[in-house]
Amino acid sequence: MNKKLPIRAAVLVLALAPTAAMTGDAPSLKEIMQGLRNDLVEISDGLLTDDFKLVAHGATSIAEHPKIPAAQVQLVAAELGPDMAAFKQLDNFVHDLSLEISAAAQALDRDAAVSGYQRMIEACLDCHRTYKERVAAVLRPEPEPQSDL
Repeated sequence: MNKKLPIRAAVLVLALAPTAAMTGDAPSLKEIMQGLRNDLVEISDGLLTDDFKLVAHGATSIAEHPKIPAAQVQLVAAELGPDMAAFKQLDNFVHDLSLEISAAAQALDRDAAVSGYQRMIEACLDCHRTYKERVAAVLRPEPEPQSDL
C-alpha cells in the first residue's frame, strides 16, 4: 500500500475545498435560522445535562453561523429600511452572547452560561416578534404562475 496516498488525498481535498465552497449553494436565511434553532436546542440539552462541551459547541456554532446570502441581505435591507440597523444590532448582540456562553461553558460556569442563554432566548424572541413577519414575507418565493391548460 502506498503510504503517500492518504497525504496526497488530504492535499487534494484542501486544494479543492475553497472551490467547492465557492461553487456550492449558500444556505438561505431560513436554513440558517433552522440551524440556529438546532444550536439553541444543543445548548439547552447541554445545560440540562451539565454537558459543558455540548453547550460550548452549540454556542460556538451560533457564533460561526453561515453568512446570509448577499441577495437576501439586500431584500431584507430594502424591506426594513431604517430598521435594518436595529436588526443588525440584535444579530450582533446574539453573536456576542454566543461567545459569552461558550466562554462560560469552557470555564464550567453554569450560572453564567444559563444567564447568557436566557438573554439569548429573549433577544431571539424580540427579533422574531419585531422582524420575522416582514423578513419572511420579503424572502418568500413568488408563487408559480398557474397555467390555463
